[in-house]
Amino acid sequence: MSPIQTRKILCILQLPPPLHGVSLMNSLVINSELIRSNFNIDVVNLQFTKSVKELGKISFLKVYKSIYYGYEIVKKVLTKKPDLVYFTLCPTGFAFYRDAFYVVLLKLLNLKIVFHLHGKGIKTNAEKNILKKYLYAWVFKNTHVICLSESLTDDIAEVYKSTPFIVPNGIQVQPESREMRHLINGSIPQILYLSHYLRNKGILVLIDALGILNNKGYLFNARLIGPPADLTVEFLKNIITNQNLKEVVKVIGPLYGDDKFLEFQKADIFVFPTYNDAFPLVTLEAMEYSLPVISTFEGGIPEIVIDGETGFLVETQNAQILADRIGILLKDKKLRIEMGEKGHERFMNNYTLDRFCNNMNKTFQDILGI
Repeated sequence: MSPIQTRKILCILQLPPPLHGVSLMNSLVINSELIRSNFNIDVVNLQFTKSVKELGKISFLKVYKSIYYGYEIVKKVLTKKPDLVYFTLCPTGFAFYRDAFYVVLLKLLNLKIVFHLHGKGIKTNAEKNILKKYLYAWVFKNTHVICLSESLTDDIAEVYKSTPFIVPNGIQVQPESREMRHLINGSIPQILYLSHYLRNKGILVLIDALGILNNKGYLFNARLIGPPADLTVEFLKNIITNQNLKEVVKVIGPLYGDDKFLEFQKADIFVFPTYNDAFPLVTLEAMEYSLPVISTFEGGIPEIVIDGETGFLVETQNAQILADRIGILLKDKKLRIEMGEKGHERFMNNYTLDRFCNNMNKTFQDILGI
């Protein structure tokens, strides 16, 4: 075993299920061959629910599990004696107070801590409540922090005075991600939405925008793919019917693996008008498949999607502007292809899984002074 491998990292995080961006990235970290070859990895899996619908809800079972996982953390620390604790801290809501309790335990045990922030909202909470601001400052004091993008460092600027590490997310490059696309594409442009059926992902704004485009006579087909969350398939189908979009907009439900990748291959435009995301992995997937991306100025998205170059960014919850940008790409196939190609190049240069794992490995080494 090399000197680096003797360094122990205790990972406190959530693994799937449920499957979402944070749990997926957590899984990629602890299963990275590079990281495991260099460090001794142990895990406390903070699994409070198996359903996205239950995220953010408080229950007696979750309170019990919170106490139990606190016991597990202390036991792991005392038996494994880690050199570093890697903690994907939840920045807001009840989950933050739960995680702050774990931070108390870790600081009492005098451990070196690195927080990996996958969400945002700290700045807003700190500005609203001075007590929360002091609590955030105490939690972050004498710790290391990993942010997903430079723009997201502003979220912690008032409560964390050191310089955070920047590690953008990355995903596995799929074989034949581009080769099949131009063989599949037809004459009518295909619009793709792929995410949970959540209001804050902007799916209802997208449906309104598609209604505007349909009324103006644009030709398109749209497919809305994802698992139900706070919106059901039936609810979305009713809205689509009421807007006379039934013939051109289809609600598909969840697709995974090859079925999901095939949807990217069949699409011409990817639209994700979210108003509550930090660094959505689905935008990376769309860029991998050479799709122009239309999204919002939300979280780290402006560093992923370059407005006017690899797609368009619009203000949140504005169906008219969203329709205008979609309309530009519906009319201009050449522009769609050019933006998609530039997006693919940007993905390959910045957001692959190999690059992510290398960055994480180097960050761990830097923190441990290796």
